[in-house]
Amino acid sequence: MIDIAIAIACFLAFVVLVGIAIRGMLVVAAHERDAADDVMARAAHVGESGMPEFIARIMRARRAAKVRAELPDALDMAANSLGAGLTLPQAILRNLDHFPPLVAEEFARIIYDTRLGFSIGGAFDNFARRLPTADVRMVAIASSIGVAHGGNLAESYRMLSTLLRDNLAFEDELKAMTTEGRMQAIVMSALPLVMLVLLGLVKLDLVAPLFTTAVGWCALGLLFTMQAVAYFWIRKIVDIKV
Repeated sequence: MIDIAIAIACFLAFVVLVGIAIRGMLVVAAHERDAADDVMARAAHVGESGMPEFIARIMRARRAAKVRAELPDALDMAANSLGAGLTLPQAILRNLDHFPPLVAEEFARIIYDTRLGFSIGGAFDNFARRLPTADVRMVAIASSIGVAHGGNLAESYRMLSTLLRDNLAFEDELKAMTTEGRMQAIVMSALPLVMLVLLGLVKLDLVAPLFTTAVGWCALGLLFTMQAVAYFWIRKIVDIKV
């Protein structure tokens, strides 16, 4: 968990420093191109303020996806220990060194929360808040109900493990079927940029006004905005939620 926090902090610090550097360079060049630099300064300010949260959101989503992929194996191990007569905290501690890495970190955090005074159900609720996905919520709900009201928690974990594996397999099939759509989004988004670079190599005078005038910067901003909207629109169409 400490390594992940350090990595996130480094990314955020890097982005903020880049934004500050860009704004500083724009201020230095303000005497030459006041209008164009004003447009760029506003764009840099938007990027500086919004990019850290955007990067953090991406990193959280990637971590949640990796935890989802590791959950079925961890649930099977915990179910075997529960079937042998151990309590849920004992089952987690027994298998902590054998869990997949990211799940091991999350389950170690669950045990840490219980030592801080949380109930095991409350610790699983914290787990679900840290990774707000449907799979994690199901595990948290099953664990809380099993501990509070009894029942065969080992069998519940086995059923959840099978369900999660089926969901992951189905999602992999969907990704394979929608690969063409995702590639089209990438190609369509990159094509205008490639054409701009090629045109600049062939006849620089034609593209120079885009980078030396306020109207050119506005045109580039509009281009990149429309390309980004088109890219995410296509990705939204082919991103089928399970």
